[in-house]
Amino acid sequence: MFTRKASLYFGLSAFVLILGLLLQDWQLASMILPLASLFFLANFWGLPEKVELVANHQIVPSDSFGDEDISVRITVSNKAGDQLGNVEVNERLPSEINVESGASRVLTQLGAREHIDLVLEFHSPIRGHYRIGPLVVRVQDPFGFYLVEAKSEAEVLSIMPRPERIRGAELRPRHLGPWPGLIPARTLGPGTEFYSMRDYVAGDDPKRINWKASAKHAHLIVNEMEAERVTDVMIVLDTDVSFYETSEAELFERGVRAAASMASVLLRQGNRVGMILQGEERGIVSPSFGKRHERTILFLLAAAKPGRAALSTSYVITLLAHLMLPAKAQIVIISPLLDATIVDGIRQLAASGYSILVLSPSPTAPNRFESDEEEIAYRMLMLERSNTRLALEQVCAVTEWPAGVSLSTVLSEVKLQRPMMRV
Repeated sequence: MFTRKASLYFGLSAFVLILGLLLQDWQLASMILPLASLFFLANFWGLPEKVELVANHQIVPSDSFGDEDISVRITVSNKAGDQLGNVEVNERLPSEINVESGASRVLTQLGAREHIDLVLEFHSPIRGHYRIGPLVVRVQDPFGFYLVEAKSEAEVLSIMPRPERIRGAELRPRHLGPWPGLIPARTLGPGTEFYSMRDYVAGDDPKRINWKASAKHAHLIVNEMEAERVTDVMIVLDTDVSFYETSEAELFERGVRAAASMASVLLRQGNRVGMILQGEERGIVSPSFGKRHERTILFLLAAAKPGRAALSTSYVITLLAHLMLPAKAQIVIISPLLDATIVDGIRQLAASGYSILVLSPSPTAPNRFESDEEEIAYRMLMLERSNTRLALEQVCAVTEWPAGVSLSTVLSEVKLQRPMMRV
């Protein structure tokens, strides 16, 4: 195809020729001859008649937890039988990425049926999605009139939050699924916790015989175990951390790590887990099982950004909970509790029978305040947050997560009993 330069020269030539003919000025019309000569030479010494370029790039790895270097492997092939000079390879990279090895823009040449391999390397950026590409390869004649272009579409590099290895809180939802798991079901069935004893009947597993009780009662007695099942869990990440700029990032990233860690441990236990990202960036992952589903949740969390949502958290969680969860299932809400309106939504869910656990990363007080007014505003916000937490403790389990304390420690202290609704 023609380049912009060729189009400009062609338009200039046509204008001069038409102007010369209209004015019957043959000297003016003859001024197009040098430009025509350039086009003739470009066709004679320019690009081969057939140019066939193939461009490919691959991100290795395409998703990461941010603790390894990333490489972009580029392959450019000349499938035709003529040598190509003046080949430009341009890989478009986000501004957040600083190339440590290689170059995103290279000028080279390709022999007949030859290919070149280029590698870009850079340190992993922070959590997020990054658009790598498109990869554009151009070859043009020495005069810059004709251009052939090959393109490889952009790929997405995902830097996901790494789940922490936590012991996890024991969940006690009212709804349990039919599949075996780790949650006590308060019924007889396969499990590890003692439930009751009964007389031995033919066909019982001898390993379940309680020899001490059998000796006491002079006949065989077997232990009955409490069944253990799985449940449906929806994790809600509230991204509204707008209270003090210098502390927002740390508070928000703690919430993202908690969501990733809770999803990972609950999926490993065999539960069906879903995710609601509620904030300026919104997203939903329906409850499901498995390792691939965990990647889907982490991929959503990679895109999470702090900010206040247009729709209230109360409205979103009550609507989606009834649409996506069975009655009396488990909901885990991760929120700094800076929006007092969340209380109404949680009350409605608790009244509907859902088991709710609120995990609240605690804001850290700034080292210094710019003014007395700023300090007063901060203390008033923390007082309102304390009132919100007290209101939620009346209807569900609430646990604080102070900065510097491991998530496992916090979850191990979660109270298992369900608070009673207060009228």
